Formats: sequence, structure tokens, C-alpha cells
Amino acid sequence: MKEATAVATKPVAVTVKIRLREGVDKPFSAWHAKMCTATSELPGFICAEVTAPAASGPPEWRIVQRFRSDDKLQGWLQSAEHRQLMLEAESLVEKTMAGGLLEQQGHDNPEEAEVTEVITTYVRPDKGKEYNDWAAKVQGAQAQFPGYRGSLLQPPTSAKQPYWTTLVRFATPEQLETWLNSPQRQELLREHEALVSSWTQRRMSSFGGWFPDEGAKSPSAQWKQSLIVILNLFPIVMLEMRFLGPVTRGLKPAVGTFIGNVISVFLLAWPLIPISIRGLRWWLEPAEDKGPMVHIGGTALIFAIYAAEIAFFWTWLT
Repeated sequence: MKEATAVATKPVAVTVKIRLREGVDKPFSAWHAKMCTATSELPGFICAEVTAPAASGPPEWRIVQRFRSDDKLQGWLQSAEHRQLMLEAESLVEKTMAGGLLEQQGHDNPEEAEVTEVITTYVRPDKGKEYNDWAAKVQGAQAQFPGYRGSLLQPPTSAKQPYWTTLVRFATPEQLETWLNSPQRQELLREHEALVSSWTQRRMSSFGGWFPDEGAKSPSAQWKQSLIVILNLFPIVMLEMRFLGPVTRGLKPAVGTFIGNVISVFLLAWPLIPISIRGLRWWLEPAEDKGPMVHIGGTALIFAIYAAEIAFFWTWLT
């Protein structure tokens, strides 16, 4: 008897590209909010993302919806709700504009945003539908702010990831802060207090490749990541001054500095940062029931190691 083998399927996406006619900014905000949240409870849905037109590119908005398999995607595309939303989109497009509304299936390559806020939300078990409606209102509100570059909304994916993930992208940190601190958003946050048990927000880490978030219930704060990078980078630089400097002394400064930077980055990526993460995970990603002494104790330990490093190299190199 042959055993059945599971066939792995790659996630698929459908991208709606839309070029708006003048004067439909508010109706479009309401429409794309509905479009992005309509799929949140469908089987196989991964996430929805909206990208605003780039300053140097065509005036084209993109709405991307990702599913785990093609059959799940087709179920959405053939639904009455999808057809209705596409009919509504036609009323927002300039009729004389070629390619004003296109829908394409396949894999997408979203552009990196200049600044991204990551919001993790634990929704109350009986408030999923209300939270989805609330998220649609947020989508419509933030799109009205200057510098908005798009967002991503991902519902819980499994029992190990029981939270909603939201990514909000703006062109500059100042424009993002304007939205985050706006009266409109503060009012919306007051509305969602009854819908969630807890939520956190943080700026996308500059060291995302060295400090992966997968499986982390409470991703490490960026200031902690920075302290660990300094902890490892300082001895590398000191050792390079002692051993690499004499070797590269005859080279042009730009070449010698480049060689030193390459060595430093590779040593940080492996093995130093991974080892530090394993040894300090109790401080980087403390459990929710741990008190402030964990943060204080871990930070004090880091600064004690700083002092030991300075003392060692002070003695050895002088």
C-alpha cells in the first residue's frame, strides 16, 4: 500500500493595480480598506497589503492579497464579494485612462518601505469580527496622511501565532510619527480598547537579519539589539587594529577600511550575534510574567562586560 505524499504548494497572490481619477481620494480610502479586510477570515488567507504610488513612478496604487494555495485564491476571485468590490473600483478610475484598473495573479515583489511600524495585537476571542471592521476604519484613515506608502494586515496564522500583525509604511519617520500621534489615530485607539487584550508597536529593526523575529512572542527592542552589536563590534575593531592594521598599512585607506568592514560584518553575522542571542535571550525576549528587574539586570550585565572589554584592551594594547 503506497503512502500518500503531501504536495507542497507555494503561496500565490493577486494584485489589483488602480490609477485613480481626480477627486476620489476619500471614496478610494474606504474602498481599499474594505478590499484589504474582506479576505481576513477566508481559508488559506495569509495577508493583504496596499502600496501607495511612489513619488518617481506612475500614479498607481497596488493592493496585494496573498493566499497559501491557488485553489484558496480562486475561491476568493470567484466570490460575489470580490466581484462587487471590483465593480466599485471601476467607478474610481478615469475611463479614458489605459490600464486604469488591472488585476494580475502570480508572485509579487513589493518594494521596501523607507520606514515601517510593526504592530502586534492580541484580539479578544469573541471580538474578531469587530476588530476586522475597526481595522478597515484605520486603513481608510491612515491613507489620508502625507507620506503614506502602504500597509499590511495579517490575521493569526496558527496557535503558535495567535496575534494579528500590522505593518504601516510611510516615506519618512516624521510623517509616520505624524500619523501615529494624530488625534484621528488616538480616537481609533480608544475605540479598540474593548476589542483587544494587549498590543505592542515598534519600529522595524535595522538589524532584522541578525535578530530574527520568527517565533518570538515579544520581539527584542531595538535598543537592546544595538547594545549587543556594540558588545561584539568593539573587540572586533580592537583586534583588527592590532593584527589587521599592520597587514593593510601599505594599502590605500579606502581599501584597508573596506577589508576591515567586510571582516567585521561577517564575524557579527556568524558566529558572534547568534551566540549572543542564545546567551542573552532571557533579556532580549523576556517572558510576559517577568518583572522590570530582568531588563535592569540584563542591561547592567551588558555594561559590566563593556567595562571588562575596555579594561582588557586598555591593558593589552598600551
